Amino acid sequence: MSPCGNLFPATALGSETSATSVRAYLIGLSTVQREPLLGHYDQGTLRLNDLGLVVADEWVQSARHRKGIELDLWQVTPSSLQGIVFLQSPAAPYPAIASSSSQKPWLLSSFIASFKAAAAKRINLKRDQLGQSVWQRNYNEQLITDSDHLAELRDRLSGTHL
Repeated sequence: MSPCGNLFPATALGSETSATSVRAYLIGLSTVQREPLLGHYDQGTLRLNDLGLVVADEWVQSARHRKGIELDLWQVTPSSLQGIVFLQSPAAPYPAIASSSSQKPWLLSSFIASFKAAAAKRINLKRDQLGQSVWQRNYNEQLITDSDHLAELRDRLSGTHL
């Protein structure tokens, strides 16, 4: 489990100014066949291996190099990565042409695709297995619509929920 930097202010969630729109998503990625490539649990404590550390590093680096992406809390487990991602994108000039909330945002899809490719390349270099699949093809995303839901997900990711 890894908090990254400062938490994004919940008050910004769903806000729109004349210049930008902010949306939050819970993202879930799984390794192929949920294989525990990234570490293991030792007496209830998560122990990331070198591949898990690569995933953690690449998650941060991918976001750092992508304009409009801000990471909130996230965690790597032996077979997955889950995290809250904020998208800051230009607001549509007219409500009628704003993207549908049921449609995957291009910025998010592009970020996830580039992260998965970069992480897989680094993992496969370490394993000396170039070209092998590391991640399941799709990923899960859930739009976070309000600050209460955001707080609940933050509690879950940080391990403070009951």
